[in-house]
Amino acid sequence: MGQTGDVTTKGEDQGIIKKMLIAVDESEYREKIIRYGLALSKSLGAEVTAVHVVDRSSLASASNLGGLLGYYEGGNVEYYEEKLRKHAEDLLGEVGAFAKKEGVNIDTEVIMNASSAAEGIINYASRKNVDLVVIGTKGVTGAKKFLMGSVTSKVSSHAHCSVLAVR
Repeated sequence: MGQTGDVTTKGEDQGIIKKMLIAVDESEYREKIIRYGLALSKSLGAEVTAVHVVDRSSLASASNLGGLLGYYEGGNVEYYEEKLRKHAEDLLGEVGAFAKKEGVNIDTEVIMNASSAAEGIINYASRKNVDLVVIGTKGVTGAKKFLMGSVTSKVSSHAHCSVLAVR
C-alpha cells in the first residue's frame, strides 16, 4: 500500500468510486451501456443513478411544431413535453428492469430542459458529486452528430469526474 501506481493508499479514499451515473440514450447500444454500468457498480458496491436528458432542442420542437400540434392536440405544447418525459421514463424503465435482474439498487431521473444532453449530464454529475459517468460512444450518427457534436466528447472533456465511454 502507498506505492506509486496504487489506486488508493492506506487510510485514503482517493480513487474509490462511490457514486456512478449511467447516461442512457436512445441508441441501439444502450443495453450494452446499461450492462457495463450495472456490472461495474455491482463489483464496486457504488451507488448508481441512470439519467436520460430531454434537452431544449427537443422541447423547442414543440414550439416549432406549434401549428401542427395545435391542429392535432389543441395547441397543447405541455402534452408534447409530457410525451417526451414519458418516453424518457420508459427508457429508464429498461434500466430498472436490468438492475432488478442483476440485484442492483438504482435510482433514475429524467433531466428536462437542459441546454444540451452533454450539459445536462455534466451538471447533474457535478451537482450530485458523481465519481464516474458511464456513457455510450455511439448515441447519435450522421448529420445530427455533425451538427450537435459528440455528447460523449463534451462530457469526457468537461465533466469534473472520470468518464467511461462504452463502445
